[in-house]
Amino acid sequence: MMKHKIEEMLLSPRFDYLQPYFYSNPYALRCELGIGTGEDYLANARARASEIHRILFPHGADAIIFSAWIYDWTDTGPAEEALYAQPEDIIAARIEKEMDSLRFLSECQMKYRHVSVKNLKTYCAPDDPDSESVRRNRMICYSDGKDFDDAALIGKQLADDNDLEIGLVSFENECILSVYDDRGCDVVFADAEYLRRFYPLLKPFFLAYDLEEMERRLH
Repeated sequence: MMKHKIEEMLLSPRFDYLQPYFYSNPYALRCELGIGTGEDYLANARARASEIHRILFPHGADAIIFSAWIYDWTDTGPAEEALYAQPEDIIAARIEKEMDSLRFLSECQMKYRHVSVKNLKTYCAPDDPDSESVRRNRMICYSDGKDFDDAALIGKQLADDNDLEIGLVSFENECILSVYDDRGCDVVFADAEYLRRFYPLLKPFFLAYDLEEMERRLH
């Protein structure tokens, strides 16, 4: 069965897909979510993210992606310890991080057809002493008619404690929507044709700071 371009990209270990998504992908657009102040800020972020989602995913997401990070805790030490006042705080933070990630991973595996693309590039430079302690796999979970709770997944990304880096995928519109936090989101397309198609629809949400670069990509 012929695969969509965006699916082929996601299945390829050559497709890194690490933040910053906008600067790392040639067919990407960047939108601002949180505007205003106080309570209005988060409300605006949710409303704008919902409208962007409606434009890109009229029938809901076809798949979701996220990174499954694997840490070798035996190799972490003084640098981590400096972040916490007590050893008990380090232990609690480690367990909480692993539990949340493992719970989400397991729930997705039990519910959805999935594929793992392993040993992808991480944020560590080759000469980084931590480079041997961190590995990353990409999970691709397919809806196959089982609707994702797109709003809840976007809500996870808007939250302050977001560590999952969930992306919503549309095969119909050949794109990935990645909300990086309540400040904004990036939309990565498989090719220039889809970028041009959705450019005018997403323009009201564009982040002014990157407008010049987005206009350059349009042409």
